[in-house]
Amino acid sequence: MPITEIFYTFDSWFYLMELYFRKYYQSLCYFAMNIVHDENLCEDIVQEVFVRTISLQMQFDSELHFRQYIYAAVRNSCLSHLQKQGRSVGLEDVDTADTPTAESCDNEIVRAEIIRMIRDAIESLPPRYREVFRMAYIDKMKNEEIAEALGISLNTVKVIRQRAKTRMRELLKDIYPLLFIFANQL
Repeated sequence: MPITEIFYTFDSWFYLMELYFRKYYQSLCYFAMNIVHDENLCEDIVQEVFVRTISLQMQFDSELHFRQYIYAAVRNSCLSHLQKQGRSVGLEDVDTADTPTAESCDNEIVRAEIIRMIRDAIESLPPRYREVFRMAYIDKMKNEEIAEALGISLNTVKVIRQRAKTRMRELLKDIYPLLFIFANQL
């Protein structure tokens, strides 16, 4: 393989890792936070896992393969950290409230992925739609408050809010009912 092809391959691989980092960082931090319960620590763990993955130049067959690996790696790093802190994570302690189980980790992966999908959908809305949607459904503001804050008419808020909701329904057609359950976690 010519040297230019090697650099091209590495550059595209590194670019892909950067995209994955941007795409999964927040949901991985959320996932780790539910295990270690420390915001700074969860960010450190996620960053360390990405650095290790990049430094080892790990190859993945697909994004699904990457996602399975990265969540497992973050979970294992979190559990390893808990063990170093002296918190038992052995089989005898699986039923304790403080010890994450494999099932609770799986549930948190699903929760983190749903939240990531919702955030991605919100970010893909046009700026004004995104702003009104966030104010209405995340900040729980009333239409009148939104109109006043943005300096637009009440009817404009209603129209934008409805169009944003319709667009979100299209973007998240498979998980749309979950949108409002997870809205307060965004």
